[in-house]
Amino acid sequence: MDKPSLLYFGADAPWPDLLKNGFSRRNTNLLKCFAESKAYSQVVSVHPVTRAQILRIIFSHKKAVGQVKDVFVAGFFPEKFNFAVFKHINHLLFLIQFWAQGVRQFNKNNNILFCYWPKGYKLCRKIQLNGKLVFDTDHNIIHDENLNPNQLMAQEQLLLDAGKHSCCIVSSTRSMLSWYHDKGYKNTFRLRNGISTERFDTIDIITKKNERPLIGYIGTVSKWIDYDAYEMLIRRNPQWDFAIYGPVYKSQQYKRFESYPNVLFKGPIKAQQVPEVIATFNVALNLYRNEPWLDVDSMKLYEYLAGHVPVVSFNYHSYLTEDFENLLYVVDDVSEMEKAINELLLRPMPLGGFSSFINKSTWAKRVETLNHEILNK
Repeated sequence: MDKPSLLYFGADAPWPDLLKNGFSRRNTNLLKCFAESKAYSQVVSVHPVTRAQILRIIFSHKKAVGQVKDVFVAGFFPEKFNFAVFKHINHLLFLIQFWAQGVRQFNKNNNILFCYWPKGYKLCRKIQLNGKLVFDTDHNIIHDENLNPNQLMAQEQLLLDAGKHSCCIVSSTRSMLSWYHDKGYKNTFRLRNGISTERFDTIDIITKKNERPLIGYIGTVSKWIDYDAYEMLIRRNPQWDFAIYGPVYKSQQYKRFESYPNVLFKGPIKAQQVPEVIATFNVALNLYRNEPWLDVDSMKLYEYLAGHVPVVSFNYHSYLTEDFENLLYVVDDVSEMEKAINELLLRPMPLGGFSSFINKSTWAKRVETLNHEILNK
């Protein structure tokens, strides 16, 4: 049997931009490994554009070079025109747009339609291609603190609709898959996050030269962080510097740290910069709150370990020690966190202790297991 195509809905940017800026999120790492897996005859990344843009894109179309083919699509009738005739015309126009951009074999029953997050799923359903739909929620998005009650209700309806149309529902969190199980959907698969080890291969594991111990955090500065505990740790330990790298997302609580002279706000960094930044940390922190729905399989934990930096983490879910094979220093409160950091500063971890776990946690291995799951359904 011919290899299927994989059509990807939910990439952050076109392929050339990802190659330039790096693969920093779950969705982009998965796309990269799908393209490298050799399991598919082609990998096509589908992007929505406006009606004004699509004709210019088609007429200026150049033959794609690279592992992933970008296709841009636009509907010609607004979604409020929901009569069958308008949907049918839109569908035909979508097919023409694929053909006009040089893509073939995109509407076969054995193809994989991989949809990341609700946005990717909605685009896929709008186009209505044939194929086996795989829906990736990433983490638990049914308990999203950033959504108001009406938005949460709409999110639930979308997730249920995705469950009905998917051959496989994917998430990194047990709580999201348990929610689907409780709703009667058993077509689930836990796909953990991972690491691209090649990003760390060129970084020398340096001996820390900091004048003062540097306790680092790298990741999104969001509502998931236990800011009260973090502030207590900072206030009680003026002898340490605390570096914070990453974008701010819908939370201003970080501003409480601005008055502390031992807090260094560094802001967002590119994916390529992450290894060299982590290498400057004496100890790395994970500061998530303990919530039943916040069982995140945090990518930062893999990156810390790949950078050979000891990790102290709040015990934010009950499988944390098991998932990371007892490699993290898991603590329950600030006093325990202080004690663990002090011990690590006095007795640094030997190099190479994390290699076995990291080598079996690559994105390539994650995609290999997922391919086996979805191609055999």
